[in-house]
Amino acid sequence: MVISNDTAFQPRIAEALRTLRSLHLFQTVFQHGVGLAWARALEAMDRRIPAEAASAYGEWFHRLAASGWEGDGWRAQLAQAVVTHRNPFTLSEAPGVGLAAAAAHDLDRIETLAEPALVAALRQALADAGYSSLRPTDLGTHRPKGFSAQLVAANGWGRYADAMHASARRAGVGISAHWAMTWDGERRQLRPVRHPDIPNPALFVGYDSPRAQVTQNTERFLAGLPCNDVLLYGDRGTGKSSTVRSLLTPFGARGLRLVEVSRHWLRDLPWINERLAEEAQRFIVFVDDLSFEADDETYKAAKAALEGGLTARPSNVRVYATSNRRHLVREQWTDRPDPGDPRANDAVDESLSLADRFGLTVVFTAPDQELFLRIVAGLCQQRGLGVDETELRGPAIRWAKWYNGASARSARQFVDDLEARLRF
Repeated sequence: MVISNDTAFQPRIAEALRTLRSLHLFQTVFQHGVGLAWARALEAMDRRIPAEAASAYGEWFHRLAASGWEGDGWRAQLAQAVVTHRNPFTLSEAPGVGLAAAAAHDLDRIETLAEPALVAALRQALADAGYSSLRPTDLGTHRPKGFSAQLVAANGWGRYADAMHASARRAGVGISAHWAMTWDGERRQLRPVRHPDIPNPALFVGYDSPRAQVTQNTERFLAGLPCNDVLLYGDRGTGKSSTVRSLLTPFGARGLRLVEVSRHWLRDLPWINERLAEEAQRFIVFVDDLSFEADDETYKAAKAALEGGLTARPSNVRVYATSNRRHLVREQWTDRPDPGDPRANDAVDESLSLADRFGLTVVFTAPDQELFLRIVAGLCQQRGLGVDETELRGPAIRWAKWYNGASARSARQFVDDLEARLRF
């Protein structure tokens, strides 16, 4: 149905569309997702097609409901969108006066698009055409955080442009606002990890020395000091991956980000570096279980990517990898050098060359029995199981023998099983 007569709210809707079209930096807020649904609802009603406007309004409401905002969902959504938006202003290290003025211009206008009176005008226009609609308020318990929360409570968003820029440089915008992400090699893009597994290093038991080496190198990285790519190698289940992931606990709020990349996509490292170089945050490209078969063609591509080429490695990216092999390439007995061949060591040197790309190698060895038992006792104490250490000794040793051997992982698995039996 197309309506021919203006409703009393038509001028307000037309004004909102003019405001939306006058944005200089934040246009893409309204070119996808919930912002696009809102723009479509306004445009359809401006063209006097209420059925299309009602459909767009329903999509807009659905997307806001999926975010689960508490209170005014639309205002919270827009505040979150502008704070995490990637544009020349939020990405600039030192925006000029004109760029800052453009940001303030847009923020003031976006705030008018968040006004409840505009939502009420659109709802009333829909009602006049016979379509019911609901207000997007109290759709969940999710509250804005950080600078988004400040904007929601503030009036005159343009006055906060400088503070928003400082927040963007500190907390990140777009994908870099997420502490953890993965590399999608098929599409060559970064994807956020919505619910990352971030261990608390304060709860680790044992392996203090190797973990301290990794932490110290990361501290230097964050401080802009010389630091190295890191290879963590050693026995399985000794906490190599957990050590890397746990770095986000102390350093995530200071701008550290983790990008997990499959070894098969290490050849994309030049593209990843180029994508991350423009960000203010510092990124660890994390490759878990890095190893290759002798005939694996991705080995040379990975080596070339780590070594780099004409393009310099960005200062805000380092590579941390874990492996159960020091040499990274599986070796056969036939690979051992022939003493009579003057070039016999060339193949061996080639197999070592990728590991040599890492400036810092940190070793995690399987725990001896006493360390294994200390890890078990420490985990039991953290969980408040109240089991005497002497009572743990026999069952823990048997568990290690029957299952995966003595390791930090098997210690946790034993304690998981013990806790389940005690609390069942």
